[in-house]
Amino acid sequence: MVKSICFFNHKGGVSKTTTTYNIGWALSKLGKKVLMVDLDPQCNLTGLVLSSKALDDDFMASFYQSRQFITFEPIIEKIISGANSYDLANDGEIFPVNDNLFLLAGSLNLSQLDSQITTALKITAGIPILGNIITCFFEVLNKIAINNEIDYVLLDLSPSISGLNQIALMGSRYFIVPTSPDYFCLQAIYSLSKTIKLWHKEIKDFKQATGVKGIPNNPLFIGAIQQRYRLRNEAPTKAFEKWISAIREAINTTLVTELSNINCVIEKDKFENGIKNEFPNLSPYDLAQIPDFNTLIAISQRSKKPVFLLDDKDLDEANQFGAAKQTSKEKIQDFHNTFMKLGRTIINITS
Repeated sequence: MVKSICFFNHKGGVSKTTTTYNIGWALSKLGKKVLMVDLDPQCNLTGLVLSSKALDDDFMASFYQSRQFITFEPIIEKIISGANSYDLANDGEIFPVNDNLFLLAGSLNLSQLDSQITTALKITAGIPILGNIITCFFEVLNKIAINNEIDYVLLDLSPSISGLNQIALMGSRYFIVPTSPDYFCLQAIYSLSKTIKLWHKEIKDFKQATGVKGIPNNPLFIGAIQQRYRLRNEAPTKAFEKWISAIREAINTTLVTELSNINCVIEKDKFENGIKNEFPNLSPYDLAQIPDFNTLIAISQRSKKPVFLLDDKDLDEANQFGAAKQTSKEKIQDFHNTFMKLGRTIINITS
């Protein structure tokens, strides 16, 4: 059975796309077949995967126009025009990142689909064809995943409260909230508690008004990833720890409480059982704690690899030598351990 996981926080700058990319790689290295779906009109995940090729206008034009690989550009056009979901799901291959990891590339035209979905959620009772847009969207993603024997679909959402994000999140099986240690992210957790509750009600009303059954409307929150903080003596500095603790409390006392009322959070026991072997010192609902990548992120992007798979050659090409290189190698090993543990934790929790 295909398992879908959304990565969502409507506050930007929380490494949501990088997290999707790294977890996709980790799951693929653990033997799972993974499809990363770029649902952000800014196409940051697509750019990250294609790396330097994304700067080549000729390559990008060929990538989208050849139709060898499935992208959202023709999918959006055809969904809006009422095309058959079966035809869309079979119109090309999914782009291979490695043997087990694939990309469904994004498109700037996702904003056009977003506006159609937003309209559909509000007035579809009077215009049935708009409701078909939402149904077809889910059917296409599901058929692409099934056709390619995908185990996990990872959806990278834009940092916004939009119709597209609403149906993507409420139609997924699970979701993860990436966070960064600052005041605005703390406020985003409180806002997210209200937003998801409202989205749940709107989807429920939409399903009752239209009879559409393709949106489950009960995604399970499986944890937050605390990241982008600096370390001192292998622990977050006091300034960052203050915000990490505040965000953790807001998640446990507000977000989880609101989500529990609409059956949108994984059971505490299941979370604890899923995480205890890999991160025994973490408590619900801390899925992982990941410090800032610093200079390694630029090397990662240049090498078209996640940070935790960088090697000597990558560091040499980045002109890292001596003590600086040794420090980077130690950090890479730490990140490797963390992301492989995180991958195994996600598999445990979602099994």
